[in-house]
Amino acid sequence: MKRAMWCTLGLVWMAFLLAGCGDDGEAVSAANSDRGAPIAGMAEGYLDFPVGTPLGGFTSRCRCFGGKGRYDARHGAYHDAFTPSVGVQTQPRVAAMWLENGSQELVLLKVDAIYTFEGVVNAVAQRLSAAVGHDLTGKVVVASSHSHSLPANFDQGITWYLGGDKFNREIFERLVASITTVALEARQHREPVAIGIGQRTDWDPHDRVYGDRRGENDDTRFFSDIPVGPYKDPYLSVLRVDTVAGKPLGLFFAFAMHGTVAGDDNQLWSVEASGHVEAAVAERFDAPVVVGFMQHGGGDASPRGVDDLFARMESIGDIAADSIFDLWRNTPTSSKPISIESITRSLDTQRDVLRVHRDYATLQYAPYNPDPEFHSDDVIYDDQGRLRNPIDEFNTNTGGAFCGDATPSLPVRTIGSSVFPYASCAEVGDLAGIFTLFFNLQNVQVPLPESLRAKVTASRIGPLPILEPGGNIVTDDALLAFFPGEPTSTYTEQFRRRAAAELGMKHTLPIGYAQDHQGYLLIPEDWLQGGYEPNINIWGPLQGEHIMEGLLNASAAVLRSEAADPPDPPGSYPDPIYPDAPLPHLAPDLTPAAGTALTEPPAYMLIPLRGLAPAVAPPPQVRRVNDIVQMMWEGGDPGVDLPLVYLEKRSSAGAWERVHTAAGRDVSSPMHDILLATTPNPLLPADAVQRHYWWLGWQAVSHVINRAGLPLGEYRFHIFGHRYTGGAETWPWPSQPYELSSSSFEVVPAEVTVHLDGASLSASIDAHAKGFRLIDIEGNSRGANPLRGATLTAILSDSSTRDLHPGAPAISGGRAVWTLDNANLAGVSAIRVVDGNGNQGTLSLN
Repeated sequence: MKRAMWCTLGLVWMAFLLAGCGDDGEAVSAANSDRGAPIAGMAEGYLDFPVGTPLGGFTSRCRCFGGKGRYDARHGAYHDAFTPSVGVQTQPRVAAMWLENGSQELVLLKVDAIYTFEGVVNAVAQRLSAAVGHDLTGKVVVASSHSHSLPANFDQGITWYLGGDKFNREIFERLVASITTVALEARQHREPVAIGIGQRTDWDPHDRVYGDRRGENDDTRFFSDIPVGPYKDPYLSVLRVDTVAGKPLGLFFAFAMHGTVAGDDNQLWSVEASGHVEAAVAERFDAPVVVGFMQHGGGDASPRGVDDLFARMESIGDIAADSIFDLWRNTPTSSKPISIESITRSLDTQRDVLRVHRDYATLQYAPYNPDPEFHSDDVIYDDQGRLRNPIDEFNTNTGGAFCGDATPSLPVRTIGSSVFPYASCAEVGDLAGIFTLFFNLQNVQVPLPESLRAKVTASRIGPLPILEPGGNIVTDDALLAFFPGEPTSTYTEQFRRRAAAELGMKHTLPIGYAQDHQGYLLIPEDWLQGGYEPNINIWGPLQGEHIMEGLLNASAAVLRSEAADPPDPPGSYPDPIYPDAPLPHLAPDLTPAAGTALTEPPAYMLIPLRGLAPAVAPPPQVRRVNDIVQMMWEGGDPGVDLPLVYLEKRSSAGAWERVHTAAGRDVSSPMHDILLATTPNPLLPADAVQRHYWWLGWQAVSHVINRAGLPLGEYRFHIFGHRYTGGAETWPWPSQPYELSSSSFEVVPAEVTVHLDGASLSASIDAHAKGFRLIDIEGNSRGANPLRGATLTAILSDSSTRDLHPGAPAISGGRAVWTLDNANLAGVSAIRVVDGNGNQGTLSLN
């Protein structure tokens, strides 16, 4: 058994507790003079990236570690050492809320990305400040969803080149411009609102949505009231925003879940599991509302669900949506005056300033010993099982990476300890040469600048009506805490406890992957359990909770006072400084034939549904679920062209109309209904004159609701794209639009497969062998799916019919199964099975 240990808080923190409470123990609310009626605007949009940008999150996509996900030799303008993306399953989104009370503001932005870069946060804040005419420094929060299948080379921190490729200024600028546009749209939509917060715990008890992935700490007790064993952040939180009349405008929800359904061999952009939860929640409403997912303690939480790849992502959405919508529905709101105050700090995270407080000691590192023969005492715990202090095992002045194992994993110098989990810590200074080689860099500075500062933000909002996990409704201030990395479950639990004890704030929403990125955030006791998570952060066991303490201390100094202090005093808390990186000069190709439908496949076309027989145009007739429709055309260079494809249906009056989801959104290529991919000809080099062929794939399935019940009728695809017009040396690249439509096709009912084995009758809708859509939560995206609402009809030898009533079917192997009475089959020549959507199949008994 590993040593039992738990984080206790002693008298050293009692002063904070007393300062943070009134006479009755309730948190002291912010000054009434700063309150005003809440005003908010919400908006959503898509991020402007070019296909070809590499996907972040898996170092194995780097050619230096195998180049996973590469299926041809293409090389484009937007990647360096990583495998380029080839298309889109879902386009990354941004959801925005601009919240005011007449004197204070908070701009809350959720983006689909692997992580957040403080340079993006600063640039967005600067551009928003210029647009509105006053300073928003420290009042802009950018939080990311942590999808491992989205562009990532917008971060200038060299550490993260191994997670998303070398920094590209054009990708950075396009990201900042996209976020800024949506934020300003939210501001334009401001109106008086009613807001509130709801929370539940243990809402996914059987791990159907998400589960603990970190087994290394399962036999360690960190908190006396939480049993030993697998543990995941149990919280689900909702921030609800309505008009004062009660019309829903939007919601942000948060729980803990990695975006890793798709592995390192995936080449398509995807918003991953969290984005599909957003889509499923959005479809619970009868009109479009803004929906955004944020992370709680997702650093050690994996997605679960059923089925495979993109269908599995949809299944997680289906499983989670009802609980989230139910919490939203029960969350109270109020339009009464509130205070909004934020604090932003770029914290010093240099090795020698790291401190973490416990009731028995202030944990810190022993002074760095430069002697190359130095070896630590390798004694981690004292005779009471507490952390021995000061810590001499982390003896490095440049940082340690790849910690967490008993032996080194790389052939480089380690930090002078041979005890687990320090033994595998590689000197970052020695790794600098690897960075230089892999990414063609010059004069890499160590310690790495991005490791020396960490941006945090905390916002106190209230008083608000808050639905507590136990079902009580209280009125109190809420603390939204934004952490620069991947907080684990013990980390968010520690924060909630410390915020209550030190700030007197019981109602907290810790949000990770926000404002900056420092790798995994763990409390020291958990870091020392080793495993995967400790290998990414640079400054060892004290780094994570030191950042937490910095946020708590800043909150105590500013948010607990009645003065409205500057959220980030200019120049007082500087972010890292990065070298200038110019915009790339490789212009897109001129594509005069863009907008031309292909009549035969090109000599080579990468189709992401590998093994699917290619087709350039839809067939005349398409069966629900059973069939996949394709189309190919010559389009623009991905530098300017990300085609927007709408699904259209012919109305009874003969006009083509866009198909909408149940909530009123257009069914289009940014969403999961339509896949996009592109192939250049020739594949390389990037600066050759290339033609660009585009492909779409669509399975005849509804968006989220009643997937096997897509309305019958005549359909087509309507495509809008752009071609480069030339004349620019750097982005933005001038372009002009093109437009084309596919041939029309008729959607007909799915064919139902029916079998009779003795008295057992089974029926299923069999998805296409290369299907990518979820059909049924108890089915298979590439196999059998059970019928719902089916009726059974016996067809007699004289062609007359009679209904069969065998009762409700069982579901087995993706099939609906009934037990028939053989006596009732006398004289029956066939059985017809029809589901509630009119999909049907007939089994002949002859």
